[in-house]
Amino acid sequence: MKYIWFMFLPILVVIGIQYAVIIGDLAILFMKNILSTKEVAKDASLEFIMNSDFKQPMNQAYMTLVQYLLYILVFGLWYYKAFCKDNKQVNTNTIKELAIYTKERLLCIKTIFLIVAGYFAQLFVDGVLTLVEPHFKNQFADYGKMVDSITGVGSSWVMLFAVIVVAPIGEELLFRGVIQHYGFKNFAPILAITLQGLIFGLYHGNIIQGIYAFVMGIVLGLVAHKLGSIIYPMILHISVNASLLLVPQVLYEGTIRTCLTTVVSGGIFVIMLWFAMRKKIA
Repeated sequence: MKYIWFMFLPILVVIGIQYAVIIGDLAILFMKNILSTKEVAKDASLEFIMNSDFKQPMNQAYMTLVQYLLYILVFGLWYYKAFCKDNKQVNTNTIKELAIYTKERLLCIKTIFLIVAGYFAQLFVDGVLTLVEPHFKNQFADYGKMVDSITGVGSSWVMLFAVIVVAPIGEELLFRGVIQHYGFKNFAPILAITLQGLIFGLYHGNIIQGIYAFVMGIVLGLVAHKLGSIIYPMILHISVNASLLLVPQVLYEGTIRTCLTTVVSGGIFVIMLWFAMRKKIA
């Protein structure tokens, strides 16, 4: 049971990274304020800066990008050192070998199944959320603001790139890489996968997003465990996030159409996932 602590230690590292990004950003804003040739009000305090530059969409986008790049660096090295280098789970000792390993998995048929599965997973989730939204209007208000910050008019290519590509890679290294594998050292696989899924849901901090992130965290954990590579849940995760931009709202006009969309997309998601996790498919 000595590795239980290591399941939660990465979350403390995450908090440290988030605070480091905020402090670094504030330092940059202070220097920008000092070096500015424009006249600045005498009361240009921390609160003034927080309400001007700090909360601007582009600033939040760059902060998000930096945060997840640090996730990739920190948890990528952690995952490699703790679970790949000595145990030979990923037999790569050089950058070239790692590139070949990644290319082989990206170009296999499993990747296609996972990409399709990710798209229909997003359709399914949106269908469920559309059906339950009238009963939880207050909770969906906060969730809607979060989605708008990513896909709304004020979003940018930096934010989209961070959320669609960089965040899934960083989060997979953190949750399905480091946390889940420490869980395997303490618990049966299904319990370890469920526990990391729960931590993944709580990590999102929004009750609506947290609930489906919990379920998706379990799915991603199963994909990582069954297919034996962190590359595959990354592909599925990226597909789910990218599909947020490709959901035709016409599919959710009216209760009957929404129910039909939800059932069909859920069924296709399960079928694609089953095909992807079949052992005999290379």
